Amino acid sequence: MNNPVNSKTKQTISLIFWIISAVVIGIIIASLFIKGGKYEASVSPKEKSATVIQIIPPIAPDPNIPQAQYFYVNKNENGQQPNVSAKAYLVGDLNTGEVILSKNQDEKFPMASVSKLMTALVATKILNPEDDTAQVTKTALIIEGKSEGKNGELYSGQQITINTLLYPLLLESSNGAAEVISEYFGKDDFISKMNQEAANLKMASTSYEDPSGLSVNNQSTPSDLFKLTGYIMQNYPSLFQLTTLRSYSNKKQSWSNISQFVGQNGYAGGKEGYTDAADQTVVAIFDLPLGQTGYRPIAITLLQSTDRKKDVETILQYLKNNIYYGGLADANTNWVQEKVGSPDITQPSYVTMAFAGDIMLDRGVKDSVIKNFNDDYSAIFENLNIFKQSDIAFANLEGPISDQGTNKNNLYSFRMDPAVAPALAGAGISILSVANNHIGDWGISAFTDTLSSLNENEIAYTGGGLTEAEADAPTIINKYGMKIGFLAFSDVGPNDMAAGVNTPGILLASDPNFDNIIKNAASQVDDLVVSFHFGDEYQTKHNARQEQLAHEAVNDGAKIVIGSHPHVVEDTEIYKNSYIAYSLGNLVFDQPFSANTMQGMLLEIQLNKDGSMIVKKDTTQLNSAFQIAKVTIGKPQKITFPVAKTN
Repeated sequence: MNNPVNSKTKQTISLIFWIISAVVIGIIIASLFIKGGKYEASVSPKEKSATVIQIIPPIAPDPNIPQAQYFYVNKNENGQQPNVSAKAYLVGDLNTGEVILSKNQDEKFPMASVSKLMTALVATKILNPEDDTAQVTKTALIIEGKSEGKNGELYSGQQITINTLLYPLLLESSNGAAEVISEYFGKDDFISKMNQEAANLKMASTSYEDPSGLSVNNQSTPSDLFKLTGYIMQNYPSLFQLTTLRSYSNKKQSWSNISQFVGQNGYAGGKEGYTDAADQTVVAIFDLPLGQTGYRPIAITLLQSTDRKKDVETILQYLKNNIYYGGLADANTNWVQEKVGSPDITQPSYVTMAFAGDIMLDRGVKDSVIKNFNDDYSAIFENLNIFKQSDIAFANLEGPISDQGTNKNNLYSFRMDPAVAPALAGAGISILSVANNHIGDWGISAFTDTLSSLNENEIAYTGGGLTEAEADAPTIINKYGMKIGFLAFSDVGPNDMAAGVNTPGILLASDPNFDNIIKNAASQVDDLVVSFHFGDEYQTKHNARQEQLAHEAVNDGAKIVIGSHPHVVEDTEIYKNSYIAYSLGNLVFDQPFSANTMQGMLLEIQLNKDGSMIVKKDTTQLNSAFQIAKVTIGKPQKITFPVAKTN
């Protein structure tokens, strides 16, 4: 007689076996289907799952709800890594702590002014709101005999609250503000608290030696900076909200945001830095539509980058093309299918450049900024986005940016407020010519102070230097494997500002080594831009002297010649294999007496590796407050040269 219990048990076991078999077969088939459709549940280049950095208290997931995660859509030949210059980086979700992309995320490097995020955090945590007024001291502004920099426009004896100091600290990256904050709390104790806070956040590879980031010993890793970013975003989001402002003004002062990403779609805050040892660094947060609905808070931390702006843009494009946030079942939905087949991000075969004319923000422009914009110089450029959209943005700086020097009492003598430099950086200017007739209006000390301010704000300059050798040497900017060189000459003096062997000054067109200077520069680069401050004021046609110098520069190797000084737009010319714009007129100047002086040409050039180019002649228009009110985009014109460039 059969045992009914044993028979029932066998039936149950058989049923379980077939259920398990069906599930396994289904998973195998689904896996094959998904792989065939180019989908893999993987976000780590080397592993099959995302790593998670704990930046917020864990929330137990609901086992009944499928958990979303990050998935790749397309594979590429680079091992699923975007091509960036940074030696170390991390890209992660601030809500979940998931690491989406990374390279050398645990490798230590100097972090430069990204240090100021910790400075702001510690100051905010220990601040007594009832007594937060600090006094600016000389020692805070001058450390080891060297100026801490002009950004922040602080002065000895000034009374200022710690909360107010956060604006120059995070907007203009003021080293002086960092020092004042640390002095207020006791510098040694404050730095100790910075390191203790790092330890509390389990930033095991991070150390601070000063509050500003000037020290090479302020070091961290992309992983640690991601933890810090997540903690601040969760607990002190107002610090990052502050960094999204274009500027901030109170009744006494105004500070401009020097970030390269302000105004960019989705930008939710961050901090940038630069020193020779650190190269370019950044923490940047973007709200990105990586899921079917809503936005994900994505942090990008970069160290040792040679081009942070391009690195961040490359990563953002990579995420858009290749990553989605959701479930495995989303793989065949329309919103994910749209990403399928997106081409790999390749390096462009061209460089985009924007050239503008004279910038002079003293005299009537300064009066207007005080009257109409509450001392906020960045307001002058708020309607101008082309500089930030270009790889390189160039203009002529018509006078020093300084609070030093002695007025030489020229017929017109200009000296711009130190607040102008961060405003120009915030507008997207990447390089300025200092070779013109007004740069020496307040003497050598104002000139050298100008160079220092430009360096502090990561704005390159050409046409002058601390020595003759520096003035003669091209300023070289590398973009996409193309080396673009810049030289600048003044043909209208001042002759007493000519750079000497060991004395600061500018490069003059009358220099006896004119031809050799250009030939030497051309030999070092792929394409050379030569700027001249020359011509007759208010004339719309170039003269014989301008043509002579421009043609001579082309004969010596210049690819593009840019002119300034006439204050009005002049004609352009194609000469041999080069393009000449004899005068771009005014970008910003207080000359309301004619329509021509209130307009300027903004010349956009797409320079291709083969030497061909596409040119757009945009028109800028100033309003009565000397603000750039409108930019009329010109029609693209493909320039054909007689002889193709050979490599």
